[in-house]
Amino acid sequence: MRRTMTVKRRRGPLDRSTALGCTAGAERGQARAKAWDQSYGETARLYGGPDSLEQWDDKARAEAWANANRTFRLSLARSISASPSLSTKPSSDVSSIQSLLSRLALQQSNETAQLVSAFEKRNAALWSSIEASILQAEQEEGERQRVLEENRKRHEEAEKKAREMRELEAKKAEEERKVQEERKKEDEKKREEERKKDEEARAKKAEQEQQAAKAASAVGLPAAGGEGSPQAEWERWSAKMTQIKQGVLPVVSQNPVWRKSCFQAKRAITPKIGQLTSSASATSRIITQLDELLSSLRPPAGPPEPYTWTLNHLAKALVKQAETEVTAKLGTAYPLGRVVIGLLARGHTELGEVLMARLVKKCFWITGYWPPKQPGQPDEAYQKTLGHAPPTSSETLVQYAQRMAGLLALYASIVQTSPLAPPQGPCPSSALPNIPPHFRPAAGWRWLVLILRPPLVGLEPTPLLLVTFLEIAGAGMLDVYRRQFAKYLEVLLREGVREGKAGFSDKAKSSSVRLLLWLEEWEKKGTVEETPGRECDP
Repeated sequence: MRRTMTVKRRRGPLDRSTALGCTAGAERGQARAKAWDQSYGETARLYGGPDSLEQWDDKARAEAWANANRTFRLSLARSISASPSLSTKPSSDVSSIQSLLSRLALQQSNETAQLVSAFEKRNAALWSSIEASILQAEQEEGERQRVLEENRKRHEEAEKKAREMRELEAKKAEEERKVQEERKKEDEKKREEERKKDEEARAKKAEQEQQAAKAASAVGLPAAGGEGSPQAEWERWSAKMTQIKQGVLPVVSQNPVWRKSCFQAKRAITPKIGQLTSSASATSRIITQLDELLSSLRPPAGPPEPYTWTLNHLAKALVKQAETEVTAKLGTAYPLGRVVIGLLARGHTELGEVLMARLVKKCFWITGYWPPKQPGQPDEAYQKTLGHAPPTSSETLVQYAQRMAGLLALYASIVQTSPLAPPQGPCPSSALPNIPPHFRPAAGWRWLVLILRPPLVGLEPTPLLLVTFLEIAGAGMLDVYRRQFAKYLEVLLREGVREGKAGFSDKAKSSSVRLLLWLEEWEKKGTVEETPGRECDP
């Protein structure tokens, strides 16, 4: 918008009305400019309001108009005061006023042009700002829409994954349910099969027990569970071991005098057992030394508890030697057997009770009875009853069988040792009753029968234990029983091993072959080859 003011130039003097008209015209122009500025200012406020530059420009323009107006009024007043009548004012004054008005009109025109130019610039800047704001708003809206779209896609993707997971879990649950049903059916089937097997096993066991009872009756063995039966023997020795643990060991440990004497005896016994060899003189010397030591503690020389405590330690040392040295070399069992028989013949009969209890505690096989698991008995305690080492030792079944063979070798060496032969003897005939029945050759013959009865005969260690007993005590048993023992070996070879009627475990192949080779060697030579160490060195 452009504001212009037209000034009509007249010739001749300017009258008062004309001057007043010019003044009024100037005021109207100033008012229109002010109104335009107000309109512009209102427009500017609608589009964000004037900035500092615009305010300064408006102020400068208002001051310019005010100065021009004051100058015009002052000039007009001077003209009127100088001449009483405008009609008589010289032409020079009119020209001056006209010139002033022209300059004012030109100044106003320039200012108007500047205002218009500034307005157009501000308008262009305003529209640029508006367009930039619109563009920014569109971009922000686009970004918001993009974020919303991404959120929507993520939400849909999450819902899809959740749905797939639910479907997968449902599928797995269904599969697990089917597996559990199949497993349940299999378990029921297995339980049914086990029930049938148990029934068959019970029937078979009853038949075997009946046959065993007949066989026992034929060879003069007591009935199962009766006095002298394997079960009764196992219970007897287990009770003896319990009595020692509860009635002897705590009493000695609570008495300082007894404890001191017992530990002195312990320090004397342990090295002597480790020094045993096949030398007859060394064996006789150790038997004598142990006899003197035990006699110093035996009642009535002293109370019974320290004597029993010392016998228990001696038995423990013998068993420990059997578990280590004898397991590695069977022949080392003979010197141990000579010491036991020598001490028994010299009157230490209680050693037979204590040692047998110790042997049965470590090796139940000696009784020929398989102890069943008691109700509520922990597995670890039951394994200990069967002679297994603690779980921390990681003992294999082969190592267990070899250790049991070492203990059985000690038992066999005692059974086959005669109290009449040196260096453990010769003892007087009055001393023969000192040898308990469970350490006589008859006990060995009884064991050879019991080990071939079920369930022991079907266990994996049985062939190894049987051949170990024959290697250690075979020669001695043949000397005592002669033709009867030869018949036993003949039947064992022909029917038991070759025909497989003994019922040895298929897992005991190596020990079964070892037993077969020993029996075939006996069959070939007609005599039992002695294990090195059975005869004493000079």
